[in-house]
Amino acid sequence: MPDSLDAPSPRSRPVAVLVEYQVVHDNRWIDGRWVVTGVVAAEPHTDAGILCKRVHSTDAGKQYLWTGLSIELHKDDAESFYCNLMSDNPSVFVICDEEQDGPLQPSIVTLSYSEATTYMETDQLVERVEMPAELYRWLEQYVLANYVPEKKKKRKRVDWKEADRERH
Repeated sequence: MPDSLDAPSPRSRPVAVLVEYQVVHDNRWIDGRWVVTGVVAAEPHTDAGILCKRVHSTDAGKQYLWTGLSIELHKDDAESFYCNLMSDNPSVFVICDEEQDGPLQPSIVTLSYSEATTYMETDQLVERVEMPAELYRWLEQYVLANYVPEKKKKRKRVDWKEADRERH
C-alpha cells in the first residue's frame, strides 16, 4: 500500500501527455500534423519543469512524451467537471503552444469544459482526448465530495393582464 506522502493530492494530479506527428499522404498542402494522442496519470514530478522526451520515431511519424504537467481541481469548476463526467465522451483537454518546426508543446491540462472553452475563445490550440479510467475515478471522487447541484426554482407564472393594468 502506498505511503500517504506518495498518494496524489485530492486536488492535484501529475500527468504526462503523449504528442504525435502523423504523416499525411493525401494532402498536397501539408506533409503531416501534430496531435495529442493521450494523457496518462504520472508519477509525482520534480521541480525540473515541463520536459519532453522522444518515445518513438519512424517514417510514419514521431512520438514525444511531455512530463512535468499537473491537473488542478478547483471547487468553482465542480459543475463543469460533473458535466464532463456525464457526457458521452469524458475528456481531458490539453492547451498547447505551437512551435514552428517542433512538436506541440502542452502547457495546461484540464478536465474542465469551462476552462477549455475559455482558451478556445482566445484562439489557443486546445486538443481533446479520451479520459483514462484512472483520471475518471479520481475526478468522480472529487465531484462526489464537492459538487452540490443547485435546486431548480419553479418560475412564477406572470399574470400579464394584471401587470399591464399596473403599468397604466
